Amino acid sequence: MYMNNTRLTIFDLYRDARPCVFIFIFLLFSNIPYSVIAQNGSDAKTCMSAYINEFVNDTTFRHAGISICFRDMESGDIIAHYNKNMALGSASVMKLVTTAVALETLGPDFRFSTRIGYVGNFTPGDSILKGCIVIKGGADPTILSEYFPDHNTDIIEKWADAIVNAGIKKVEGSVLADATIFNYHPAPGGWNWSDLGNYYGAGSHGICIFDNMYRIHFKTGSIGTRPEIKGIDPDIPGLIIENRLISYGNSDNGYVYLEPYGDHAVIRGEIPHDRDDFVLKASIPDPPLLTGILLQKELEKRGIIISKKTTSLRITPSLAEEYRSSEKVIITTSWSPPLSDIISVTNTESVNLFAEQLIKYIGFANTMKEFSSKGSGLKAINEYLNSSLDSTEGLYIVDGSGLSRSNALSASFITGLLQYMRTEGRFAEYYYESLPEPGKSGTLENYFNDPVFEGRLRAKSGTSTRIRNYAGYLEVSPGREVIFAVLVNNFDCSSSEVTARVEKLLKGVIEDH
Repeated sequence: MYMNNTRLTIFDLYRDARPCVFIFIFLLFSNIPYSVIAQNGSDAKTCMSAYINEFVNDTTFRHAGISICFRDMESGDIIAHYNKNMALGSASVMKLVTTAVALETLGPDFRFSTRIGYVGNFTPGDSILKGCIVIKGGADPTILSEYFPDHNTDIIEKWADAIVNAGIKKVEGSVLADATIFNYHPAPGGWNWSDLGNYYGAGSHGICIFDNMYRIHFKTGSIGTRPEIKGIDPDIPGLIIENRLISYGNSDNGYVYLEPYGDHAVIRGEIPHDRDDFVLKASIPDPPLLTGILLQKELEKRGIIISKKTTSLRITPSLAEEYRSSEKVIITTSWSPPLSDIISVTNTESVNLFAEQLIKYIGFANTMKEFSSKGSGLKAINEYLNSSLDSTEGLYIVDGSGLSRSNALSASFITGLLQYMRTEGRFAEYYYESLPEPGKSGTLENYFNDPVFEGRLRAKSGTSTRIRNYAGYLEVSPGREVIFAVLVNNFDCSSSEVTARVEKLLKGVIEDH
């Protein structure tokens, strides 16, 4: 440092020493471990805090955001926490919010309906319908769903038989899909482009079929070669598939790129080499239209003549005004399984589509207005939560499933909701039993397999890129249950390693009670 005969003040010395001061402070504090707050300290609570301290100070979490909260089941009091109010990316833990409000507002016995009928003039004497066969969707997500293999397995055939039994032999119109219970924006804003064409990014529609999913079958060759498309199931008329996949490795890194209602899919990435039948699951671009096409095929098999090709109110808006003013005659109605079963699948198998159907239907039930949107569902959910919970701080919900990276919640909020549902919810047992159990089917099937968790743990997981979350109920001793949430974002290890650390944390909490 050059003096140049200039008088130095104390401020000059501080200014020039700042880099050294900052380095000293950093070195002083960088190795101090994080600490956990235990409420109303007792031996058990102190032990709980010790395990949380060990968890948050793991070096693999040095860049991570962590929010942890343990609550007493009966009182709802917070026992111990770390960053309990920090809102972090939720992933599928957000389904706990959607399913809670759906169960409380619609009830466990609620069933979605789909009505089959017609509009126009029909004279039984000549068996001619001068109008359209109509599929009036009621947002049922379970039509020919793989999650309900024993429910209405021949539903399309039953619809066709009912139309035949009504005496219709000729239709001077089309099969018309009416999915206007929901708007025509199936994918919530904030979903990634790479999600939309894949099965987990299937959009919500007023008429759903096959979980809004189709399968693409491939035969793959040696490393570096182009896989051969063997077929798709179900067949989607008019769909063009541009295959840019490569056979490589042993993991599924193939992605389907296709916008809702589109007809040109591009598949990129890598899928395992040397496989006779490797399957990629993709989202059906227009489920209402496909449902109509399948019904028309069944009608034609039965000899019914249909003069025009299948359409929908979205495709032919010119029909909409006349359709809405026309009398609708209902021929038959089909029903979904009860909502309690649908919610159980939603949470146990973490089905994004079911959660997105629920959030829009909650909006519809709240307003009884068609063209229900994600926005109307979010409004209804927030209204319910604000009227039921002491606080909704730390909740940022933008869709029903948690797929959007814009979703966030805190450990304090989600444990508060879980405590409310267990102690004050009208349908507490249905909600509790909808959560996965370790070692059984669902997202916990291969986790928490230590015998200490058997019969003691019910939890929802949430997984996305650099997100691994768990929230649920834990029996720590006979007759004593706690509610927990462990939310971890941006960790420096694999997701399975995060789970192993969560298992160690929860096991320690059980063993020290």
